[in-house]
Amino acid sequence: MGGFGELAAQHENVLTATLDGQSKEIQVQQEFTYQNNSNQTLNTLYFNDWAHAYASKNTGLAKRFDEQFKKSLHLAKKHERGYTTIISAVDSEYRGLRWRRTTGEDIIKIDLNSPLPAGESAKLFLTYTIKLPENKFTPYGYDKRKNSYYLKDWYLTPSYFDGAWHLYSNKNLEDLFTGVTETTVNFVYPKNLNLATNFTVLGNNGISNGQMAQLTADHQKIARFCLVRKSDS
Repeated sequence: MGGFGELAAQHENVLTATLDGQSKEIQVQQEFTYQNNSNQTLNTLYFNDWAHAYASKNTGLAKRFDEQFKKSLHLAKKHERGYTTIISAVDSEYRGLRWRRTTGEDIIKIDLNSPLPAGESAKLFLTYTIKLPENKFTPYGYDKRKNSYYLKDWYLTPSYFDGAWHLYSNKNLEDLFTGVTETTVNFVYPKNLNLATNFTVLGNNGISNGQMAQLTADHQKIARFCLVRKSDS
């Protein structure tokens, strides 16, 4: 069955994300259209929330570090950690969706209010805040010495389904397993930073609270955003 997902209709993902340089948080509003490319009716969906892998000593990432005798994440203070705070999850009729954390704490299970038949799509509206970790655990997060950021697998993405759900926690193995998605991001970030990304940049404009880039990617699985301080700031 491998490979049919590449040929089937893509999921669609539209995000507005705002990076706060003071709090090291990203506020996200996400409109996700999940395309059921399987031959089964789905009652639940799973999403990767790999930014939450730094949240506690009980995540898949923390346990893997323990196995490697790395205690940095186990002993980290809360302000050094990274985590996701889900504010709301609603469907296309703005009815609340039940959700809970599952595998490794960084996979989210969402119960749909109505079954999703094969070949049909469902739209979800997700609002959440990502607290970025310091980059002392992995290369990802923020570097407080350089005032820079390296973001990867930072927003919610659909877990892969091919008749069975493939649920994998973030264990710093560079192995995110997700469906291909057409993604658009309106990304707001501080004016003293330069942005480099594997997305196509449609435009970048100065706004009252910083700058906003309009970004897009087709058949996207991985999002890399690197923000470094401008040389003159």
